[in-house]
Amino acid sequence: MISIIIAVYKNVKALDLILQSLSLQSFQDFEVLAAEDGQDEAMRMLIEQSHGSYRFQIKHLKHEDKGFRKIVIGNEAIRNAQGEYVIFIDGDCILHPKFIEEYHKAMKPGSFYFGRRVLLGPKTTRDLYTKSRFSIPSTLSLLLSDSTQVREALYLPFLSPKEKVNREIWGCNWGVYKQHLMDINGFDEDYTLPCFGEDLDIDWRLANLGLKRYSLKNKAIQYHLYHPLIWDADIEVQGRTLYEQKRQCGMVHCLNGIVKL
Repeated sequence: MISIIIAVYKNVKALDLILQSLSLQSFQDFEVLAAEDGQDEAMRMLIEQSHGSYRFQIKHLKHEDKGFRKIVIGNEAIRNAQGEYVIFIDGDCILHPKFIEEYHKAMKPGSFYFGRRVLLGPKTTRDLYTKSRFSIPSTLSLLLSDSTQVREALYLPFLSPKEKVNREIWGCNWGVYKQHLMDINGFDEDYTLPCFGEDLDIDWRLANLGLKRYSLKNKAIQYHLYHPLIWDADIEVQGRTLYEQKRQCGMVHCLNGIVKL
């Protein structure tokens, strides 16, 4: 079984669309863990209403909203994941029907994988929210829309996963065996600010553990719902500084992770 961990925060309409896309997956042996960095009542209600609507199991993990603690609830989700393999997605990324199947076909011990995403435009995203119904967009419709990075929508199943030495994962679309996450003690909870660091940090630690990194571009496809970019240059500098300090230290097994050492 595969565990799908969705990092969610307040965007209930987006999660509804994601669950719809999960119901269309060609590979169905998976569970869903909604890892909520907060305690939103509307989110709770949606997840409760979804229990009888889908074939897959949905677990809701949450904690008090006390600033950016996505990594903390992410580690809790890893602890609770029942799957041998874990795939991480963000709560604003809808999935292509072959998304999980492509991860399942590719995954093997000693490796980790990442995909890319189409950036849906404001109008396209607004239309999806209004309809509250997801259907897979054609490449032509995306080309004629306000979306960007449409080349990422091309589904090319005949391609083999490509090893990438100098290309890092993105936290919205990547997967690895759960045991490998336990081997490095999960996410480093020293990262307490958004914008930069936590996904790059776990990337280099997995690579330094000896794992090979593979791209599932044009295979594990996502459609990213539009939202204004939230970025703070000062916060990025702080995150980048911490990241560089961690890399210089070279500790693959973090101290402030799933287990507090």
